[in-house]
Amino acid sequence: MQEKIDFHSHYFPPAYRALLARHHIDAPDGVKAPEWSAERQQACMERLSVSFALLSVSSPHLHMGDREEARDTARACNEYGAALAAACPDRYGILASLPLPETEDSIREIRYCREHLGIRGFALLTSCRGVYLGDPRLDPVMEELDREPAVVTIHPTAPPAPAPGAEAVPAPIMDYFFETTRAVTNLLITGAVRKYGNIRFVVPHGGAFLTLLSDRLAALGAVLLRDRPLDVAGDLSKLYYDLAGFSMPKQYGLLRQVTDEAHLLYGSDSPFTALPAAVRLAESMEAQLPAAMAEKVFRDNPMALLRGTGIR
Repeated sequence: MQEKIDFHSHYFPPAYRALLARHHIDAPDGVKAPEWSAERQQACMERLSVSFALLSVSSPHLHMGDREEARDTARACNEYGAALAAACPDRYGILASLPLPETEDSIREIRYCREHLGIRGFALLTSCRGVYLGDPRLDPVMEELDREPAVVTIHPTAPPAPAPGAEAVPAPIMDYFFETTRAVTNLLITGAVRKYGNIRFVVPHGGAFLTLLSDRLAALGAVLLRDRPLDVAGDLSKLYYDLAGFSMPKQYGLLRQVTDEAHLLYGSDSPFTALPAAVRLAESMEAQLPAAMAEKVFRDNPMALLRGTGIR
């Protein structure tokens, strides 16, 4: 298999496992929590020919109603991740977790990560305690992230108010795409993509439904949101998109209509995507992408995105 840089891979720091156990969560968002260890991570990377992986905590979020618990869990997770990356700097980059929506605590954690842990990438969920990305209440956090070039990945979580009967369909099947689309749309209509120009946002799972919504959002937004200086097409073209999941060939084809070839990245979504499935998806991607494009998605684009951020 071709050598790859994995922009969408998850890990389970001990503090996060403990958080899930305290809250009796063994199936986050309806999916049984997979086994993870540094040894399993290495084996997965070797099988997928991943030379460097960016690791982040997935859903559910660290904040489950207790501010102190969220703050302490974020700190413990980030310190564990920093130690892991320090031990294997050529293999791992860590995307820090923040105790959102606690603004002051999150700003302190950003500064601690940058100044003491050497972490300069961050992973944000689509919403935290009902507060979505793009909400003005999070502006101070965005301003802090924007103080220097930063990679910020977005990851979906279950909606704060699931529809009746939604528990019958685990959130990753459908709600994750709705939540990603909602959160990124908020970033578009509030102008955050342009306002915070030092933040390089990475949208997961092939952009979810954004490519389908883009024309409608641009047309109706111009009529119904006249007070906002929208640039839907321009903003979407500036975002980065990982191709984790089932992005080939349909989502990939749509993404090529909203952004250029330099903004697409490889993601395995391991360990939530089991290794055999991750291998099949990677092989399918290698088979369907033209050779020059595969090299961009697997190596050139992620390397260019990381350049200047201090992550690698």
